[in-house]
Amino acid sequence: MSPLIVFLVAFPLAVGGLLLAVRNGTVRNVIVVAAGLTIAAASVATAVTFGNGNAIFSRLPFDLPGGLTLGRGLLVAEVAIGLFVIAISIQHRRVLAPILVIGQLAISIYLEFSGKMTEIDPGRLFWFDRLSMIMVLIIGIIGTLICIHSLGYMRDYHRSSPLIKGRRTVFFCILFVFLGSMFGLVVSNYLPMMLIFWELTTLCSFLLIGYTRTKETIGYAFNALNMNMLGGLGFSAAILLLVTGNQTLDLAALTAGPAAPALLPALALLALAGLTKSAQMPFSSWLLGAMYAPSPTSALLHSSTMVKAGVFLLLRLSPAIAGSNLGTLVAFVGMLTFLFVSLVAVTEQNVKKVLAYSTIGSLGLIVGCAGLGSPELVWVGMMIIIFHALAKALLFLVVGTIENRLYTKDMENFDTLLSRLPHVSVLALVGIAGMFIAPFGVVVAKWAAIKAFLDVSGWQGAGLVVIMAFGSSLTIFYWGKLLIKVLSMKSIGDYELSVEKRISRFEWFAEVTLAVGVVGVTATLGLISEKVVGPQALATFAGTSRAFLNVEPAMLVSMLVAVLFLPVIALWASRRRNFYDMADFYSAGRSTNSSHVMGAALGATRTVTLRNYYLDGVVNGPLVFRSGTAVCGVLLAAMIAIGMVAR
Repeated sequence: MSPLIVFLVAFPLAVGGLLLAVRNGTVRNVIVVAAGLTIAAASVATAVTFGNGNAIFSRLPFDLPGGLTLGRGLLVAEVAIGLFVIAISIQHRRVLAPILVIGQLAISIYLEFSGKMTEIDPGRLFWFDRLSMIMVLIIGIIGTLICIHSLGYMRDYHRSSPLIKGRRTVFFCILFVFLGSMFGLVVSNYLPMMLIFWELTTLCSFLLIGYTRTKETIGYAFNALNMNMLGGLGFSAAILLLVTGNQTLDLAALTAGPAAPALLPALALLALAGLTKSAQMPFSSWLLGAMYAPSPTSALLHSSTMVKAGVFLLLRLSPAIAGSNLGTLVAFVGMLTFLFVSLVAVTEQNVKKVLAYSTIGSLGLIVGCAGLGSPELVWVGMMIIIFHALAKALLFLVVGTIENRLYTKDMENFDTLLSRLPHVSVLALVGIAGMFIAPFGVVVAKWAAIKAFLDVSGWQGAGLVVIMAFGSSLTIFYWGKLLIKVLSMKSIGDYELSVEKRISRFEWFAEVTLAVGVVGVTATLGLISEKVVGPQALATFAGTSRAFLNVEPAMLVSMLVAVLFLPVIALWASRRRNFYDMADFYSAGRSTNSSHVMGAALGATRTVTLRNYYLDGVVNGPLVFRSGTAVCGVLLAAMIAIGMVAR
């Protein structure tokens, strides 16, 4: 197992270094495709090697060079990251990031040279169970598909934005370094080692968000860096508390069951790190700013991988914090984030921001499940991770393709998308169906979550059910709006139809593969539940009931039909180019033409419009977002305070 894990971490890092030196586009394409397929194959091989065991612990298969100890090696890596952050912050005259970095470095240097650092069994450096397996497959398959998609996307991105200086060598280097860092993060069992990979993902996201190097994107990049470095400082402080309290830094041992009061302060700080990385309120603004980066950045960092690191850590912590006031507060931060951002998403016209708000809300549901903790809720959280990674990565890539062809991210300009880009629209419908219908939608996961929340005694359970009900209705609203826009049609000419023919083969390959993945995972939902997600949920929280593992065949068939119905009908309808002219509509009983003009009194005419889908004048989106930030900020402060008092 160890050689495979080390390969998953080291190989992408080596490929990233190689790509930094490659400037020929053809050679870069070959390297990215070959390396991507190799990483995907290695991730599958790792999962197959793992088999059906509950957990495997392993060690490094080699000694560090020059007699370097693991602790000193990790310290060298942390100093290198810190110096880079300080240098880039000085270059851009930023103050907060260096302060946070210096705080982290001070903790690490003190622990290493004070002799107080808790040692871990060398045979337990890596922890690989079914949760790690799911994350490895997501990173290895979806992550590499995004890298391959980027080959076509970035070419067209720079063609459509000639003022942005091309730095594709750096871009692809960072993508692969990020993949290696994520692999290291999800298989680490030793907290200081996980912290290094945690900070590497933060650094990669900073560089990718600021790719265009405009004043605006640099500001968003530093906002992301500051918030994630704050979470990193919390992570370091948690390690300090554990060491000074003579507690273990073995994550599996730390989270084997309900935590003793002495552990709650450290767990609260680790939860803080998870909440910042998963962009929960009051830290959500960093992910929204990241939407101004190229779409592959959004797809890689903010749908399938980086933000999943936060909920991954919280699911790891779930057995330790469930049932405590700390766990309840974590759950309410997640669920209130889900409610607030879902309401804000209703008011938003920028499609990438709608996807971003949806991402934050989905992560909020997982956080809620992790905070309360039960076999059913762990099952729900892991199911959402799988479907969200596939469907949202597909949607971000599709929106990027549309943006490069139609030069817009405004939902109002997505009218008649099915006529203009029929095959891209069908792929978008598969992604929407994966998010909106099965199993993230009301069919399975939300139903299971509501049932689990009902089992929570007292006002907490009732409050969570109410939040779930209102938040879910809002998600139906904004997904329904996008669905209507995509499905609208009109007659178009040959030139408009030719736009889709210019989409690169790299984009088609990635998007079609992800769409097939959404359908495939839906079709095998019962098997995934029985063999992977269910056993992990039962291993995380010992329980006797296995009823929630069973997916009824009738329900499975219904979900599969639901996922396929709209794309198939849309594909059929798109072939009828005179479809729109055959369906002139009527308003107030008076016939109108296909230009939406209707006769009015005294010979006047009026244009029929169906607008204000965004509740203008009804919901103040910025005010709702600020209110959610304030409320969740108070809960977060209470979470930290309760952790400290419990000590």
